Amino acid sequence: MSTRIHSSALVDPRAELGDEVEVGPFAVVEAGAKIGAGTRLMAHTYVCGQAELGPACVVHMGAVLGHTPQDRSYKDEPTRATIGARTVVRENVTIHRSTGEGTATRVGDDCFLMAGSHVAHNCVLGDRVMLANGAQLAGHVQIGDGAIVSGNVVIHQFVRVGRLAILSGGSRFGMDVPPYLIGDGTNSVTSLNSVGLRRSPVLTPEDRTQLKDAYRILYRSGLDLPGALERLRAEFSSPAVAHWVDFLSQPSPRGFCRYKPSRRHGPE
Repeated sequence: MSTRIHSSALVDPRAELGDEVEVGPFAVVEAGAKIGAGTRLMAHTYVCGQAELGPACVVHMGAVLGHTPQDRSYKDEPTRATIGARTVVRENVTIHRSTGEGTATRVGDDCFLMAGSHVAHNCVLGDRVMLANGAQLAGHVQIGDGAIVSGNVVIHQFVRVGRLAILSGGSRFGMDVPPYLIGDGTNSVTSLNSVGLRRSPVLTPEDRTQLKDAYRILYRSGLDLPGALERLRAEFSSPAVAHWVDFLSQPSPRGFCRYKPSRRHGPE
């Protein structure tokens, strides 16, 4: 199967292009880059030699993938940026390769990175992650499967965002956001992401019921974190609740976001 490369594109012969790859006008693909089968690179995209794209990705105009990290400790050591299958990268997105020899910045399968979003060095994004326009991830940020980072959200380095969490537009986070929650404002969580839980194909009705009950213990019972986790271990059988316990039991150099009423409603 042939590839389709526009006459104005610059594709190094040492790049690896899969079957039916399309490279648009004025795109650049450096030596060492790997482009999966069926991936489409639109006009003016730039794929550095340290980038690897899975099959059936779509990269829109002006995106830059695998460029040098914005990290003063980086000393030109060999690192990578990998992007999973069927991921869509919109206009002017930047995904930088990692710092530290043998490491990689990783974006999972079926992700959707909207215009102007930034994924810094050593970030790890799970599958089906969505970054809305202008979302900014600092170095070493981890985003769990199915999480949504809304427009113009900024996330400090080394922060973890749990799976199926959603971060409200314009918010700021320098602390970990546990799974399944809505993060809103500055380092605060306001409620369960009920819509996301309902739409998730991996959660059962029983999982959702147990998460709602566990949420009340974690955030509304007045217990401290160790006491709340002890009750969750003893009272719940759902794997989804167990995942919550695992996340909150791991040491967190940034700490965890605390419950606050939504900034969009009056105090309770």
